[in-house]
Amino acid sequence: MSGFDVTRADKHRARGVVAFASLSLSTALLFALLSTQNSSSEAASLDTSEPIIATAALAASEAATASGTELESALTAEAAPSEPVLERSTAPAASALYNQHFVYAAVADAAALDAAAFRDCSSCATIIQVERRVPRGGTLAGVLEDAGIGNVEAARAIAALGNVFNLRQLRAGQSINLYLETRPEESRDVALNGLSFRPDVDRAITVARTFGDEFRARETIAEFEVEMARASGTISQSLYVDALDAGATDRVVVELAGVLAYAIDFQRSIRAGDEFDILFERHIDDEGNTARTGDILYARYAGRGEPKEFFRYETEDGIIGYYSGDGASAQRLLMLTPINGARLSSHFGRRRHPILGYTRNHNGTDFAAPTGTPIFAAGNGVVLRANRFGSFGNYIRLRHANGYETAYAHLNGFARGIRSGTRVTQGQVIGYVGTTGRSTGPHLHYEVHHNGRPVNPMTLDLPTGRQLNADEIPLFEAERDRILAIRDGAVDARSGEAPIMADASNGGAQ
Repeated sequence: MSGFDVTRADKHRARGVVAFASLSLSTALLFALLSTQNSSSEAASLDTSEPIIATAALAASEAATASGTELESALTAEAAPSEPVLERSTAPAASALYNQHFVYAAVADAAALDAAAFRDCSSCATIIQVERRVPRGGTLAGVLEDAGIGNVEAARAIAALGNVFNLRQLRAGQSINLYLETRPEESRDVALNGLSFRPDVDRAITVARTFGDEFRARETIAEFEVEMARASGTISQSLYVDALDAGATDRVVVELAGVLAYAIDFQRSIRAGDEFDILFERHIDDEGNTARTGDILYARYAGRGEPKEFFRYETEDGIIGYYSGDGASAQRLLMLTPINGARLSSHFGRRRHPILGYTRNHNGTDFAAPTGTPIFAAGNGVVLRANRFGSFGNYIRLRHANGYETAYAHLNGFARGIRSGTRVTQGQVIGYVGTTGRSTGPHLHYEVHHNGRPVNPMTLDLPTGRQLNADEIPLFEAERDRILAIRDGAVDARSGEAPIMADASNGGAQ
């Protein structure tokens, strides 16, 4: 008999069949459960999700235009879906198209709701830009206070500005842009978001509030291309008008008057037919506009007598001046006329006095000009007196080198800081034209005294300024020849774009 046990084999076979049957049943039940969950999810999606999305979109669409009871009805419809919702759940294809349409409508209407919310918002911040100008004698703190900025916030902004800009350089008339934020719900009515201004044509200063609620200042410097421009022409109206027509700017004409002031009497020497020629630096921006002008390198004026020709030259010790072609200084001890734009109304010598009615010596020269016209110091010196002086009215007397003194009478007022003992420089404003004292109208009475004796200011042969020594002449001649070569190749000043106009607010072209 073999070792095979039939009874034991049958038992093993029976156990295997039971195990297989149990595994098959378990697998079938698992698949059935999963199928049931998927079917329930789809049903829920069709019966709940779609109607809710579509109904919400419909409510939003209605709410966008509803008001009063209509808005209340739209919100009620969203809370209690109506019968058509159940019908859409039984038609999957139609429901999908309906749902897609209303989702797009919901997006569009939500944007409309947002726009309406911001438009009708009563507590949202409003940012505005305002322009303010610094008044004469005013400060930036005063400008901010006038705009409604609190003292603490103004002080923080000014402290930040002080890191990049010296507030003492803030000029009267300077334009400042303020960026203000208003929040009606807050206790403060106006908040400062920032400010900006241009102290010069090539500088921009900004102060901005950061995310940390601090203020930060920044200075931006513009870069310009420098070119040499030449303005030349013939006098037909006046040096000022004709020089502007030739392409010069206000600043260039004023500098030209300063260069020629020692050699030309602008009240008597300028005549129609005289010729002028100016070479000056011009700074060009990216758009080809003249942002500003620089120094005059060369000036020539041909009128009565020999033409006057001057070259700009800087000595090795840093002193800048204008010299004739042979190296003689253009500067004189005293200016011929210490006022610009005036008319010579009375000469030096004997004349019939317009008020007293009899003839006597007139020890000066009178220049008629509007009240307030600036008066310059004719030369470097010291103020001997600046006060009221009899029939001269408001009066200034200066002492200069080599025994010369000058006097200025009938002034409307004195420039700031002008008092006895003050040192002044040639060309410095010392007072303003008026009609104080024994005077028939606004004018400047100007006198020159040499060693205590009055002399005619218009006929003085005054000593020149600094002379170049023998070692400096070759260097000057090299610079003179270089300037002449530049002049011959310079662009016509009229060929450029119109200059950016200057004023105290933007630091424009001068």
